[in-house]
Formats: sequence, C-alpha cells, structure tokens
Amino acid sequence: MAYPLTYIIVDDDPVYMELTLQYLQMIPDLTCLASCDTVIEASKQLQEFLPDLLILDIEMPGLSGLQLAKSLTRLPLIIFITSHSHYAADAFEVDAIDYLIKPVMPERLIRAVEKARALHEMKNSTKQHEGFRISNDLSFFIKDKNAFIKINYSDVLYIESLGDFVNIFLKDGEKKIALVSMKNLQQQLPPTYFIRISRTHMVNKDKITAIETNMLQLDKIQLIIGKMYAEVVLQAVIGNTAVKRFL
Repeated sequence: MAYPLTYIIVDDDPVYMELTLQYLQMIPDLTCLASCDTVIEASKQLQEFLPDLLILDIEMPGLSGLQLAKSLTRLPLIIFITSHSHYAADAFEVDAIDYLIKPVMPERLIRAVEKARALHEMKNSTKQHEGFRISNDLSFFIKDKNAFIKINYSDVLYIESLGDFVNIFLKDGEKKIALVSMKNLQQQLPPTYFIRISRTHMVNKDKITAIETNMLQLDKIQLIIGKMYAEVVLQAVIGNTAVKRFL
C-alpha cells in the first residue's frame, strides 16, 4: 500500500483539468479534495482542506498560480503545470518540487506525484531535527529511511532548497534529499566550506571553477547568484581583487 496523499488541483482550462484528473485517478492512494478554476477559489479551498499536495497551473485569469504560492503562509508540496518553460526559475523560487510542461504525459505526472509522496512520507516518519546532523569538521549525516548516511563536505557540489527539504548534489552525479530547511542548513554548515549564493542555492566554495557578478560555474553546472548575495559571494570567493571570469 502506498503512503496516502491528498491534493487540490487548480487550472482554468477545463480540458486540461479533466485530462489531468483522469491521469491522477490512475494513481493509488491519492485523494482529490477540490478542483478549482481560479486562484481565489483555490485560496479558500486550501484554507479549508490543508492538502498535502497542490497541483497548480501558473497562467490564470486575475492572480497567477505563482502569486498564489507566494501568498501562502503554509505551503503544501507544489507541482506546477504550465504551457511555458520560462516560468521554471520563478517556480523553484517558491520551492516547487516539480515543474511540468503541457501537454503532460501520464508517466511524467505519476513520477512527480510519487516524488511528492516520498517527501511527504519522509517528513511524517522523521523526528524533528533528525533529518540532518553535523558529524565532525569534515562531514554530516542525513536520515534516509531507517539509516543515517554520512556525507563528506568534499563530496558535495551544491545544495538546492526544496521548502522543508534540500536536494544535495554530489560530485559523483548522485543526489540525496534531506529533511532540513536551507536556513537551518546555512546555520550549521561551516562557511569555510559552503556559501549561500541565492535563496535557493548553497555551493561548496572549493568546487567553483568560474564566477561572474550574477553567475558561477561548478565545472559544467551554472548557477545564478542572487542580487542580494552577489557582493558577499564575490568577496568570499575572490577577495578584494578585480572580478575575474575564470579562476
């Protein structure tokens, strides 16, 4: 039996709404609490039902799906569905767990929902402050199901915010998920190794291979530096010397 999950879906296009609901009905242990065609209606339903998951179109009449997400004080897990790819960066600024482009294939939607289910189960089965623990000056532990996994600082490329969770990207291409907020993580990880470069990203300073005023590279990976973080990041990485494109 899969871990049960509740959701609200919001889309002003009745055709896409019906199609998406048909796909979602194929997924076991997934319960629809409400379907809404406006942000105002969705806001009311969210306050009443408190779903585990919000499946949300971005372009809506009046207020957008992004505006709805930014207005919420209690954020459920969010999957955005839209016809346009250029909203992706904005979507992840509100810690969306996935971003799907219409027309959505059923297998892609199923994968997104199962990702939400895994995160929700992790949150409900992990005790407070148990998801992440500093080990020593060179490593930390994360909770993965029933085990604590040790991760060396030197193996981490960068970390990405996911609301109450973070994605930890490792140098071997592997990705780990930990139940800890970016704010909490920043307070615990040593600044000699890690630096926050935006609201959504923290990087291992030793892995930076190039830097500009608004972007840095970790070999082939490019990450945006947030405007409010730019001066601090440049100072921490290259000091008082002139900004260099390559290190």
